[in-house]
Amino acid sequence: MTGKKRIVNVSFVMGIISLISYIAHPATEPAVLAEQDKSHSVGEVNGSEHDLAEKENVKHELSHAKVVKLTDQFMDMILQETDEANKVIHFDTKQAVLKEFENITTKDVASDYVQFYFHEASDGLYLKPTETPPWFHENHDYDMIRKDAGTVEVVQKNTTDLYGTYTVSIEFSWDNDQWSITNINHSNKSAKDESS
Repeated sequence: MTGKKRIVNVSFVMGIISLISYIAHPATEPAVLAEQDKSHSVGEVNGSEHDLAEKENVKHELSHAKVVKLTDQFMDMILQETDEANKVIHFDTKQAVLKEFENITTKDVASDYVQFYFHEASDGLYLKPTETPPWFHENHDYDMIRKDAGTVEVVQKNTTDLYGTYTVSIEFSWDNDQWSITNINHSNKSAKDESS
């Protein structure tokens, strides 16, 4: 039985007991019954700290939709809209891109990508013409590994023409009441490794 159902069932049973007590002892003051109800309520709260902690964990579960949203937003930050000369339209500096990345990841994680994919010139910011990194594919299978109460690692193995077989590992952490990407690793498996 889940914690929520248990609390609802306990509350229901306590209500029935209070009703029976009132019917059996009509002379009992309603204030006494109210005080009994309060003591049961406090007991439920104190006795179910584990249940409340479980509710918090459920509230902080990393969903497939959140994984997709954050990985898509991350890639969208790399694939900035540019003009015909690859000049970034919505940002003028690497610092501005890093600041915007902070909505979905840490500065440490974003910094490597910003340094690799962007070039800052006197007249603005440019996207370097290159391929995107090996990345998460929302329609492919993946593993979610809970590292601790606030950290989940998503590990996915993919094969593409460009990169061959690779594994992408993306760590998500719950902080400041939201999930964000806190680490990214890519590993390619060479054709030699595949034949072993």
